[in-house]
Amino acid sequence: MAFDMFRGPSPRPGPWVALILLLLLAVFWVAVPAKAETYPAKPVKLVIPYPPGGGTDITGRAMAQTLSEILGQPVIIENKPGATGMIGAAAVAKSPPDGYTVLFGAASEMAINASLFRSMAYDPRADFEPVSLVATFPLVLVAPAGSTRSLQEMIDASRSTPDSISYGSIGSGSPQHLAAELLASMAGVKLLHVPYKGSGPLVQDAVAGHVDMAVSSVPPAVPLVRGGKLRALAVTSAERSAALPDVPTMAELGFPGYAFNTWVGVALPKGTPPEIVERLRAALVTALEAPGVKAALRDQGAVPAGSSAEQFRRFVQEEVARSDRIVARAGIQPE
Repeated sequence: MAFDMFRGPSPRPGPWVALILLLLLAVFWVAVPAKAETYPAKPVKLVIPYPPGGGTDITGRAMAQTLSEILGQPVIIENKPGATGMIGAAAVAKSPPDGYTVLFGAASEMAINASLFRSMAYDPRADFEPVSLVATFPLVLVAPAGSTRSLQEMIDASRSTPDSISYGSIGSGSPQHLAAELLASMAGVKLLHVPYKGSGPLVQDAVAGHVDMAVSSVPPAVPLVRGGKLRALAVTSAERSAALPDVPTMAELGFPGYAFNTWVGVALPKGTPPEIVERLRAALVTALEAPGVKAALRDQGAVPAGSSAEQFRRFVQEEVARSDRIVARAGIQPE
């Protein structure tokens, strides 16, 4: 029996009080791990912030199908396009941090836009729990088939007459735009940027010779290169692309250290328990080994790139910092 020197003996707690205390302790120690161990207990929504049919969507759908098998729950695609990916990304950032709303994001909304816009509905560096980098995508610099000038000859022409060489991209502030401006900065030249509303009009105008060069994603360019309608000058990755093995890298053409890829990765809302982040990350890494996913990535000219959550966090921070430098140096303004 407990004794208080001022109040005398205190009554012993009843059995029911002890039982409640034991139950509370059990909940405290068991509830959080149990939640992570049972994840996912219902369908998972994979938000793709772009319309159906594009590269990010195609890759995301291939991943979703395999993830459903690995996780044992349906992984449902929700396309939420708009504002170069920012509408979908903002929706995920504001979702409950329970692992059931997942962002399948790309370079623009997860890095580049932070360098372009003064005000955003989310901060890609602070409002997400990074899960894993999924894949990197090289870009390809192409010229009309009838053009006989090499990349170096076009660079030399730009040195003597700034803005005399034009290039097309899919829009101001796009990865294609930044890739070209990084090249211009390293070469010390000024190129004339011509923005287009998507890859279709871009490659069509390149075939017609309306621009001297175009920076394109690999899939729409490959059939035109193989069909002799476009001439591939260089790929933007550090290594040659398996989709265009005969096309040199920028480094091979005299720009050592040049490397610029677009990419996709997965993130969860800030505050998602680390056990759930790791469960999803492990599933993603496993999915990247599946034959169907490998085929989908190969068709996009992509390179699988599973990572740890911390590696992906640092990667996003480095990508934002690099975008800051390119945007500031080139004076890029959002459309």
